[in-house]
Amino acid sequence: NELIQVQFPRQACRACSTRSFCTRSATEPRYLTLRLQAHHEALQKARQEQQTEAWQKQYAMRAGVEGTISQAVRGFGLRECRYIGLAKTHLQHILTAAAINFSRLDGWFTGAKQAQTRVSRFAALKPIPI
Repeated sequence: NELIQVQFPRQACRACSTRSFCTRSATEPRYLTLRLQAHHEALQKARQEQQTEAWQKQYAMRAGVEGTISQAVRGFGLRECRYIGLAKTHLQHILTAAAINFSRLDGWFTGAKQAQTRVSRFAALKPIPI
């Protein structure tokens, strides 16, 4: 997995009018990481496949449960079990699932807003259609 590192000259970056969209650094220039052509083409092929209806339909099942798994692991510590033994571990998983459901019900009843997805600085450079 060889990568090519590109660094723009400091003087060119400092003089650029769109610098704030490219980098957060006040003094350092923009750095890019590029893949070799074969890796880039494989990545582009995979991204094109992801645009097909068949792939999206298959992925929809996975995407539907990923948020729940993430919430269970990050918010409720499901990655580590407090107990030893299959029965106690299963009980912890059942109780954690119930806690997640109660937490989601609480958010629904109180109207809690979900976090917005972050837009990278590079994606912010995308031109807006007129």
